[in-house]
Amino acid sequence: MDKLFSMRVFSRVAETCSFSGVAKDMDCSVGIVSRAVVALEDILRTRLLQRTTRRVSLTDSGERYYRKCKTILAEIDAADAEASDAATVARGRLRVHAAPDLGLAQLMSTIVEYRRAYPQVTVDLRLLPGLPDLVQEQFDVSVLSAASLPDSGNTYRIVGRFQRVLVAAPAYLKRHAVESVGDLPMHALTRINAPFAHPCEWHAELAPNTPGSAEAVDQIVVNDTEAIRVALLAGVGVGAMPHYFVADDIAAGRLVRLFPDFALLGASVYAVYPSRQHVDAKIRTFVEFLSASLQRKFDVTASRAARSVANAPQLVTA
Repeated sequence: MDKLFSMRVFSRVAETCSFSGVAKDMDCSVGIVSRAVVALEDILRTRLLQRTTRRVSLTDSGERYYRKCKTILAEIDAADAEASDAATVARGRLRVHAAPDLGLAQLMSTIVEYRRAYPQVTVDLRLLPGLPDLVQEQFDVSVLSAASLPDSGNTYRIVGRFQRVLVAAPAYLKRHAVESVGDLPMHALTRINAPFAHPCEWHAELAPNTPGSAEAVDQIVVNDTEAIRVALLAGVGVGAMPHYFVADDIAAGRLVRLFPDFALLGASVYAVYPSRQHVDAKIRTFVEFLSASLQRKFDVTASRAARSVANAPQLVTA
């Protein structure tokens, strides 16, 4: 017979001094109650209860054992309650992985807002490239942008979708004529060499001294979108960037959006977590919060970028 069940039965008999009363409370027969107590006494090789036809009482060993049982069972009940609450109450440490090329301004502001809404959750954020082994590396959720995800056996949810835009610094465009989409291969930076990169079809690696280019374009291979942004601001060439990453630069005139009618491949932001069953409340609430927050932020930056293009003066390239 299950020892934990026997301990619960014995504790209830010790408290009520009634086998029949315990049987009624636990919806079982008196025989089951009696056998549970006897099984426990056999395991311990000591008598726990004195029984007569008129009363039931604890022995000295039974009194000491009851006090220990009461403490142990209370701890088990508390652990069960806490584990059950994990599905309904968001609390504890949430271990989040995010790809470094994700928009950190949007992600960090979302985490700050989430913590205000769920103050019992502590967020432990790690920025690492690629998709980690969530179980082995003990991450609760991974957040990354990609055109698609490899088959990893994990559960995922799309928490945001965004478009990429073609941009270049005004200084670069003054030095180089980029008059049509066909000119792009002569001016494009090499693609970001990162897991799950989602390059445009024209966005291929270029060799220096490309025939027909007015000036050789150096190759830049880097696995960080912010580094590409820095290169674009420095006037190195033309790049395809997530709209949310460069919306402020476009609005401020630091970068110019090119060919807004030429649609590039979009991508998605994924929240990836190990299992769809018995998902902790902290994971579920974070993913839901992230979805609402990122979509709102992406919509705002897309609108801002569109207004900037509509209001921008005509740039003459030569």
